[in-house]
Amino acid sequence: MPTADQRLDQLEPVISEMLARQDELSAKQDELSAKLERVSAKLERVSAQVKQITVTFTSALTRQSDNILFLLERTDALTDKTDALTDKNNALTDKVNALTDKTDVLTEKTAKIDRDVSDLRVEMNQRFERIDQRFERADQRFEQLFNYLKERLK
Repeated sequence: MPTADQRLDQLEPVISEMLARQDELSAKQDELSAKLERVSAKLERVSAQVKQITVTFTSALTRQSDNILFLLERTDALTDKTDALTDKNNALTDKVNALTDKTDVLTEKTAKIDRDVSDLRVEMNQRFERIDQRFERADQRFEQLFNYLKERLK
């Protein structure tokens, strides 16, 4: 069994290590306490600024409430005018649609006239072609007759 001196020799390095560890922890605790104090001071400054901003913001909101009410009233008036203009626009749209329908009818009639004129041109061209063919046959007969008379008169 170890003697008291031997046990003391065994405990001494452990106690020395524990004391060194305790010193480190104390230093860290002091450092953290200093940081906590700085953060607390910053928090107090920020809180004061937030209070000031809140007061300023609340004051601005209070001042703006009358302006908002005025704008809402003007918006209602403009909405009424917009509705009236929309009604007029719808009436004009109906008139434009009616005119468009009339224009479509006229366009259809014009297209029919164009088709009729085209058909008439085709028919006239065919008739002129037949007349040209008759004139060609007549020319041929006259030429034959002329040649015949030439032969006879020689």
